[in-house]
Amino acid sequence: ALGAFDYVPWTYYERNRDCLDALAAQGIPVVAVETTEDAVPYPQFVFPKPVAIVFGNEENGINERVLRRCDAAVQIPMSGYKKSMNVATAFGIILYALLDQWHAL
Repeated sequence: ALGAFDYVPWTYYERNRDCLDALAAQGIPVVAVETTEDAVPYPQFVFPKPVAIVFGNEENGINERVLRRCDAAVQIPMSGYKKSMNVATAFGIILYALLDQWHAL
C-alpha cells in the first residue's frame, strides 16, 4: 500500500547472495515459492517462524542459484497447463496461508 514502507522495516540488497547470507547469519529459513519436483503444496507445508519467502517473476521463476540456497520449496497448486501466476497474486495467497497458520489473522 502507498506509504507502507514508512512503517514496515525493510532492507535493500544489491545482490541476492548478500541477502541470503544475511538471512543465514540470523538463522532465518528461506522458502521458495516455485514449481519444482520437490515442492510441497503450500497448504501442507508448516511455515517456520520467522521465515523469508522468495518469489520469482512470472516468466522466469526463481534463479537456479537462489533456489539451491533455499531451505524448502512450496508450490501453489494450479489446474490446467499454465504453471505461473502474477507475483502479487502468489504473494497474497502465500501470505494469507502463512498468517492463518500462525493464527495471526
